Amino acid sequence: MLTVCTSTTLYILNQTNVVVALPHMQGAFSTTRDQITWVLTSYIVAMAVSLACAGWFSTRFGRKRVYLTALAGFTAASVLSGSADSLEMEVAFRLIQGTFAGPILPFSQAIVLDIYPKERHGTALGLFGIGITIGPVLGPIIGGMLIETYNWRWVFYFNVPFGIALFLAVLAFVPEREESASRRFDWAGFAALAIALTALQYMLNRGGRLDWFESTEITVAFGLAVLSTYLFVVHSATTRHPFLEPAMFRNRNMVMGLAFILAWSMTVVSPIVLLSLRLQNVSDYPAIAIGWALVPRGFGGIVAMLLVGQVMHVIRPNIVAAFGFLSISTSAWMMSTWPAEATAWEIFWSGFLFGMGTSFAYVPLTVFAFSTIAARYRTDGSSMLSLVLNMGSSIGITVVVIVLTQGIQVAHDDLAQFVSPFNQFFQGGATPEAWDLSATQGLLALENVVQRQATTIAYNNSFRLIMFWAAIMVPLIYFLARPQSGSKSAGRK
Repeated sequence: MLTVCTSTTLYILNQTNVVVALPHMQGAFSTTRDQITWVLTSYIVAMAVSLACAGWFSTRFGRKRVYLTALAGFTAASVLSGSADSLEMEVAFRLIQGTFAGPILPFSQAIVLDIYPKERHGTALGLFGIGITIGPVLGPIIGGMLIETYNWRWVFYFNVPFGIALFLAVLAFVPEREESASRRFDWAGFAALAIALTALQYMLNRGGRLDWFESTEITVAFGLAVLSTYLFVVHSATTRHPFLEPAMFRNRNMVMGLAFILAWSMTVVSPIVLLSLRLQNVSDYPAIAIGWALVPRGFGGIVAMLLVGQVMHVIRPNIVAAFGFLSISTSAWMMSTWPAEATAWEIFWSGFLFGMGTSFAYVPLTVFAFSTIAARYRTDGSSMLSLVLNMGSSIGITVVVIVLTQGIQVAHDDLAQFVSPFNQFFQGGATPEAWDLSATQGLLALENVVQRQATTIAYNNSFRLIMFWAAIMVPLIYFLARPQSGSKSAGRK
């Protein structure tokens, strides 16, 4: 358990600490802001494709062997990423790193489900979830400290000693699972799914910068994603040896669990992105301070992860999950009421409640998804779960960034109409001297005030959207009340 939890923490930490290094990498490679984002995009795309085929590799070559290969490749790619001398090299090495990183999370979760009996899955996933919770919190802090002390390259070199130690730990402690040489690789299905995932991820990452469907590039990517998805579904339903076995998706609990986890992932990462941007753009927090501001979320998540397994023995899992979504909604509401300057206590309590909510929702949903599925589908199911988490996070971030960008413009236009010499507020002599409408400096000072308030309003409205989305999930959790439904669909063979 310690081995797989630490592997998961390292995997997730690497996704968050690289964000802090992007501005420094942009300067080192002399690139534009748009170009440097390929350091993230290439990693995400490669990881999404790798996740899709992790289950087959596990069945074909043995889970432990593939797990060791993933850790070794991830560690070696970290060295290469840290030593890159150009953007092209960095993107290529990040593609390699993402390819090897893909199997780490689903394999870790599948191992946890295998080594504990079903009645202890809630407690086991609670402990496992601590690794998932700590990663996003420690990432920005560790990244900021490494960059301040050394340089951006150490964000990647940091992975090396831990990767070597984890490789040896997996070699010593993780049990092997038998392989099956009879399972064929469905190249057509894999190609269709890989193209669909790559096109969709590309569209989500680039759409906001290219004005979405006003761009031919995004239109082509969307059409390619739709066509490839259609071909994948038709091919999987008609071929004798599909890439993903359809029997897994005939299990009602698995399908509903994945749907709710998709909704959960859309509400979890986007508030962290919004808060980080808000503290930077509105409150002018430095990078390390933003990292520390996210720490209460980790505390709340860890407390909930330690409690959720025991709570689920007393309270029905669907009620626990509903409480989790309600906590997320309440936290988002708290953040939607902040003025331009939020106090430390407001940031702490909203973050702590948010962290608790994410954990109380995640564990019951995961237990439900795997409650009736056959053991042989667990690795494939864990891969699909990780894939859904990534896609949900991308969709959630894309939506809130669109709402935020448009909201700033709308709020600015609404506020700017009151900046007029005909407004009685500017005629009474009570306005600050710096707001002199007849002077250029006065207009600039007012523009700064209007822009800051418009940005605050837009952030608050974006948090309000997350509040409503999480609140809608609370009554829908009722459909998870009967975990025995559909238990025969996937078979207990």
